[in-house]
Amino acid sequence: MSLKITPVGDAAREAVDSLRGYVYQVYQSALSWTELKEDELLFLEVAEDYAIAAKDALQAVQVKETAASITINSDDIVASIDSFVTLQEKNPNLKITLRHLTTSVIGKEKKIDDRVAGVATLDAWRNLARSGDLADLRKVLKNSKLSDKTKKLIDNFNDNDLRENFLKRIHFDCGATESFFLARQINSRVSKLLLDR
Repeated sequence: MSLKITPVGDAAREAVDSLRGYVYQVYQSALSWTELKEDELLFLEVAEDYAIAAKDALQAVQVKETAASITINSDDIVASIDSFVTLQEKNPNLKITLRHLTTSVIGKEKKIDDRVAGVATLDAWRNLARSGDLADLRKVLKNSKLSDKTKKLIDNFNDNDLRENFLKRIHFDCGATESFFLARQINSRVSKLLLDR
């Protein structure tokens, strides 16, 4: 049987974007697997999309292949930050880090009050993790969509603890390589692993 017409359905119910996201997640997980050290383990869908465990540390990674720019108010960013707090709470004996890995780029928040000294909050985050006055960032985070639990934790941290136990442990890797290029990297690394063995 041959079809002369292509069926048309409800575009809102199509899962193309979701499937593309899952493929990207699998590619990023596979790429990380090729980079594992002998004393590291890779867990899929246990802590975020994948996590790398080594001794007393756990790096959780949230993977997104999205086109829109992201800000401190993006739902995915809020969910990642809240997830970091939950992971640390549930695993007090591990040093948790969280990496939000996305093809999106950092954008500036629409409201000036959601920026830190006029700078996009996620860009400011990177700099303030090293040094600087945290007052503006604290204000932005307090007024954000973060959970009450996360906001309370931030309030209880002095500036040094906020920097060491929060800002330095959450990383926003934006503008990541897209699926097509990842597939080529994976093929190359797997070939090298096979040759090495």
